[in-house]
Amino acid sequence: MTKTNIHAPRATITRMLLIALVSVTLWSCGQKGAVPKDSSPQSADSMPVPDSLAITLVGVDSSSVFDLLRREHEVDYFSTTAGVFVRAIDSVGNSPSVYWVYSVNDSNPKVAADKLQTHDGDRVVWHLRRSRK
Repeated sequence: MTKTNIHAPRATITRMLLIALVSVTLWSCGQKGAVPKDSSPQSADSMPVPDSLAITLVGVDSSSVFDLLRREHEVDYFSTTAGVFVRAIDSVGNSPSVYWVYSVNDSNPKVAADKLQTHDGDRVVWHLRRSRK
């Protein structure tokens, strides 16, 4: 009577499935950076830069944009002669590719957040913005 090894076919099938899985994974990784042939090139300036994170606050008479932020969030910042520079909000910090900026009523003021006074009902949004490279 001869013995047959029933585990040999199972091991072969397992190896084949593993090879197929690795092949599909490697192929799909290569496709992530691929550019479709029919896509037209866009300059970095014309491409939208979505926010990774946005914090919305409501303005209060005689409160600066910076004061509003500090009332509700933990803020890491430093002061300069031009005003404060926000480094992090709630431990989410700036990096070479993202930084905190603010807008008031969908406008981007050109002054530091501690220099701009809000009015009742102003819509203040802090945006964690991706830099354009």
